[in-house]
Amino acid sequence: MGKTLRVSRLLEMVSLLQAGPGWSAPVLAERFGVSRTRVFNDIRALKDAGVPIRRSQSGYRIDPSFFLPSVRLTPQEVAALLFPGEAFLPAEHRGEVLQSARSKLLSCLPPVLRASAEGLMARTSVALPTAGVNPAVFAEVRDAVAQRRRIAIIYSGRRTEALRRLEVDAYGVAFRKHAWYLVAYSVTHREIRKFRVSRISAVEHTPLHFTAPKDFSLEGFFEGSWYVFGGEPQEIGIRFAPSVARLIRERVPHPGQAAQTFSDGTLFYRAQVRNLDEVAWWLVQYGAAAEAVYPPALREKVVALALGVLCAHGVATAQPLRPYPDAPTAPTHIAAEPDSTPPPPPRA
Repeated sequence: MGKTLRVSRLLEMVSLLQAGPGWSAPVLAERFGVSRTRVFNDIRALKDAGVPIRRSQSGYRIDPSFFLPSVRLTPQEVAALLFPGEAFLPAEHRGEVLQSARSKLLSCLPPVLRASAEGLMARTSVALPTAGVNPAVFAEVRDAVAQRRRIAIIYSGRRTEALRRLEVDAYGVAFRKHAWYLVAYSVTHREIRKFRVSRISAVEHTPLHFTAPKDFSLEGFFEGSWYVFGGEPQEIGIRFAPSVARLIRERVPHPGQAAQTFSDGTLFYRAQVRNLDEVAWWLVQYGAAAEAVYPPALREKVVALALGVLCAHGVATAQPLRPYPDAPTAPTHIAAEPDSTPPPPPRA
């Protein structure tokens, strides 16, 4: 209880000192019904926490530059700052509401800080490759998530442009690999699914609301996915040439991944993934600098993609495909990192 009282006193003290001068130790002691020693200890605690308290003949006060003055933001502007989805939309669709909120915040900064912030914004650019999203549809989806409302979406799948009407309970939205996805319970499929927002052509409201399962989370839904797709977990093994080894080490870690670098500069990468298609699409960008060692299904997918590229460019493949190798472990003259072991052979 004592800690709670002190926290309340410290918060009120911050408000008083921010309001202006005149708050001396005796005045504060009388205000809170504590000793002057307690006031001095409280001031010291606030200073240790980084609050810039100044003392003058008129008493204690907080440096005016420490807190922004009251900013009159509209509810829409507050929502835009708390959920800056426009940052992931194409530049021509970024909302005026977010720009308005930023302008109001800039106007409240002291001149020196405002000039610094404006200069930093002018020299900062975020240009993510992203699928085209209808801003009106995106706003409807986002509102349905916030209101926990069941909606009907007019949707076309990945393999067909035929439109379907699906009623869904909008659990959440997630940005994954250049695109926004709606994660929702599909009444038609009777399971939780993801729907790419760029493929939603229209949203219809329904009067129904829902309660999401207590154990649901977006992080849990995408757990183990390479990017977006799900499936049964399986281990992959990939050998990378020295020319791209550093790029792989710099990649955002995948849960459970392991990478070993050998004395010749090659890197062997292992991870548990839920979909091989996404891994194969990722590997082909490295060309001959990446070899899918296992499982065989991953090698087959990479080979199929490579053959497709060759055929599309008029290159005939006269030579038969190299069979899945019974490769040994790393050659004896290639040493692994200290305290590591050579990569395993490909799995049959």
